[in-house]
Amino acid sequence: MKIFKYILRVIFKRKWYLILFPLIASIIAIILTNNLSKTFRVTTTIFTGFASGYSIESDANININRESVNTAMDNLINIIKSKSTLERVSYYLYAENMIYGDSTKDNSTIYKDNYIEIFNRTPIDVRKLIEKKSIENTVKNLRIYSQASPKNFVYGLFNWNHQHYCFDALNQIDVKRVGSSDMLEISYEKDDPGIAYNTVKILIEEFKKEYQLLRFGETDSVIQYFQSELARVGNMLRNNEDSLTDYYIDKKIINYTEQTNQIAFQDREYNLEYLRLKMDYNSSLAALDEIEKRMDINLKSIKNNSKFVQHLNEISNLRNEIAFIEINQQDTLAQTKNKLEKRKKEISNKEKEISQFLNSYVSDRYTKEGISSQNIINEWFSELMKNTKANAEIKVLEKRRAEIDKEYTFYAPVGSTLKRKEREISFLENTYLNILQNLNSALLRRKNLQMTSSSIKVINPPMYPLNSNPSKRKMIVLGITIGTLIFILSYFIILELLDRTLKNKIKAEFLIGKEITGAFPDSPKGKYRRHYNDILDKSRHFLFNSIINNLTSSNDSLNIINIISNEKGEGKSFIAENLLKILNEKNINAKLITYHKDFNHEDKNYLLANSIGDFCEIGDEKFIIIEHPALIDSNIPVNIIKASKINLFISLASKAWKDNDQLLYDRLEKECGKENLYIYLNKTSIDATEVFTGLLPPYSWIRKFIYKIIQLDFKTK
Repeated sequence: MKIFKYILRVIFKRKWYLILFPLIASIIAIILTNNLSKTFRVTTTIFTGFASGYSIESDANININRESVNTAMDNLINIIKSKSTLERVSYYLYAENMIYGDSTKDNSTIYKDNYIEIFNRTPIDVRKLIEKKSIENTVKNLRIYSQASPKNFVYGLFNWNHQHYCFDALNQIDVKRVGSSDMLEISYEKDDPGIAYNTVKILIEEFKKEYQLLRFGETDSVIQYFQSELARVGNMLRNNEDSLTDYYIDKKIINYTEQTNQIAFQDREYNLEYLRLKMDYNSSLAALDEIEKRMDINLKSIKNNSKFVQHLNEISNLRNEIAFIEINQQDTLAQTKNKLEKRKKEISNKEKEISQFLNSYVSDRYTKEGISSQNIINEWFSELMKNTKANAEIKVLEKRRAEIDKEYTFYAPVGSTLKRKEREISFLENTYLNILQNLNSALLRRKNLQMTSSSIKVINPPMYPLNSNPSKRKMIVLGITIGTLIFILSYFIILELLDRTLKNKIKAEFLIGKEITGAFPDSPKGKYRRHYNDILDKSRHFLFNSIINNLTSSNDSLNIINIISNEKGEGKSFIAENLLKILNEKNINAKLITYHKDFNHEDKNYLLANSIGDFCEIGDEKFIIIEHPALIDSNIPVNIIKASKINLFISLASKAWKDNDQLLYDRLEKECGKENLYIYLNKTSIDATEVFTGLLPPYSWIRKFIYKIIQLDFKTK
């Protein structure tokens, strides 16, 4: 609250500065803005459809990703404000103005003054690039002509500081999102309605092109990549499939699995059949040995009979042929069946012939055991046929074994090769399908981009402005006035903060760090001069009231009042005389002793005094006012300070409080104590004095009103 009051005092103290300077600044602003140019504003609204629009990828069950929508909106705004987009807008706007501008009158494209300005600025070689019948050709010519050079007019038109065509001017286009909706608001303000309107209109077309180029460019590149990869992998897949087909044909493979299963089945059947025949062969061979043991020599000689051997060989050959047919020719052809039946009949006939031969050979013969030889021969012949049959079939199976082993040797590498080729084809098929899926996704993405790009539509098309914007003259004048007021006020407040003069109670207490008892005003000027005596009288009474309670009226004690200051000229004599005067007015017998005429402050009697009587003569007065020399020039006896009732420290209000002042004061405070040491300011301003005395004369209604405001007194009547 004290700080606020202090600021109010500063404001009222500098009130004429705070009134005159803003007033002068506002008058200057009014004069300078007298011919302020008018501005025209063009606004359009664009619907993007990023959040609420339909797309191929959208799904009713999928929540909208707000972060993605915000990113898309930010990207679109950045595309609109990008340098490349604004550069094309600059070229088209310049070409349109140069083609349709008129130097004799204003038109809907450009004011004549603006047209004359840009026409005169345009070099002759650039004017030749303007084709009156085609804006597109003109822009194309300008692009070809433009080069990154400070001497190139077309390049500099966008990169310099032209008010209509440069980047800084076009960058003032305001693009913002309407709340959290799908819409963007684009607005542009310029001093030419035609330029403002055409700039926004051209911008809408150009940013659409730029947006589609950026969105479709990356998608088209992806599609081209997947298409080329699809063709490459398709060719590889086709070549591998053809290679597999040729391999099947070359190796005569129809169904590798079925064929290898058949070979395995034959191998298993072969093993079983071979085992069975081996057992039959061994059993028949054992039976033959057993029977031959019972045969005599005559019977055994039959084995050497040429006719018997011949028949036996024929039967063996027939057995081999039948075994070969039964094992290898497992088809149902009638020719094979007939051949097999024929051979079986031949064997049957041969067996009958041999049987008859044997019967005739051994007729009426018996073994030594008395067994008929015919029975033994028949039994022997039966086992011999079994053995011959088994032996023939075993030989055929052994040949078949070699064929099966050969098939194993053939099919083993074929299987690994087929698996490798089929694995390569499977890998290529998966790769082909994956690429095809990615290609379809890219095509779907492209179609979705086409749909979202087509959803960017102008809701509120730009309209040609017929009326100018309200003038900003009032705001400019008001801003300058307020700015000047704030600057002046800040200037004085900063001065107050940096100023180390004591000035008033708040400033003095802040610098000294001690409470200020009171103040005496400086000699007033102007309207205060005729009230000086009243002001001074009120100040004397305040001083008396401040110290009277520390004085005693006892006849046994002496009331010593020391008047002290750090330096000369701070008003000790003035305040001592006023204090003597008010004491006399109150019928208090007091005496003033001053170092100017009553004692020598450089004498040892003063410097080493224990009482007043050591350096001056006193009468019967009980109230002694002693004006001491400045602390910076002389020391004050400690006993005199301690014996005093009041030590009144005087400081000039206009004085800057220095470090040595603080040192001298701290030493004085240490010597006399805080209880009887008082600080008094001298030659303060009237308002600084009123802090202690209250409102001083003259008591006009204006001064009363200002005083109430400073004291924050708003309710007292």
